[in-house]
Amino acid sequence: MYRQYKPEVLKRLQQEELGVLKEIIRVCEKHNITYFALFGTAIGAVRHKGFIPWDDDIDIGMLRKDYEHFLKVAPKEFKGKYKISGPDTKEKYYNLIPNVSKVGTRLCTQYDHGRYHVGILVDIFPYDGLAEDKKDRKRQIACTSFWRRLNMVRNVNFFTNSVSKKGNFIPRLASLIAHCLAQAVPGTFIYRQYLKHATAFNGRSSMVTQLCDSGTMESALSIDELLPVKKIPFEDFELCVPKANEKILSQMYGDYMQMPPPEKRQNHYPYLLDFGDGREE
Repeated sequence: MYRQYKPEVLKRLQQEELGVLKEIIRVCEKHNITYFALFGTAIGAVRHKGFIPWDDDIDIGMLRKDYEHFLKVAPKEFKGKYKISGPDTKEKYYNLIPNVSKVGTRLCTQYDHGRYHVGILVDIFPYDGLAEDKKDRKRQIACTSFWRRLNMVRNVNFFTNSVSKKGNFIPRLASLIAHCLAQAVPGTFIYRQYLKHATAFNGRSSMVTQLCDSGTMESALSIDELLPVKKIPFEDFELCVPKANEKILSQMYGDYMQMPPPEKRQNHYPYLLDFGDGREE
């Protein structure tokens, strides 16, 4: 889905996100935590030395052990100015992708319906071991995908969601029934089941990937392709990316240096955006 921002709003949003990212990086560098840019953020770093001009989010990854270390040290470092939301924290979100957001701001997507009080944010994708055996890998992806989708159905009512409103009535009704039934399953139970399968091969595989979102195989890379990370220019500082960043991007996106036409561009336009000054955009 793509919707164009007013240029001044997008620029301000990007600057606020940069502030969140720089605070994450400060904590990571202080505590020897490895992070790396992902997806459109990594493309922007190579192609534009900063944001893709129409991009409105920042994605980074951490190996599971680094992510868990980050969860322990970051809250004290943030001193109430930023907060972590996700399945491992008191502050939950509608999906299983953790994020760090700026306290006092609000960013409401078409999925959260204002239920989750997160602000302008940076997403963090935990990377876990990907099974090397084909059967084990198929089972791991199927199981994590099931629990991840159940979590989404439980937290999002796709019957009333703006993405689905124009869809056929029968599938929407089915999703409403599934949403109501899923309410009976505790969210903590769903996450424990997801985590059991996501982390089953940590320390036993030379491959890692994110399993908390779609595109698991597209996100897969070897430890040798990931580490050691390297720094490249991004806006007014340097950002860590995987060692084989260009190779990884080529495998995921093909000719990623070619700018896509407007009809193929994507962003995450929020229905409510508050920079903390009391004025909603």
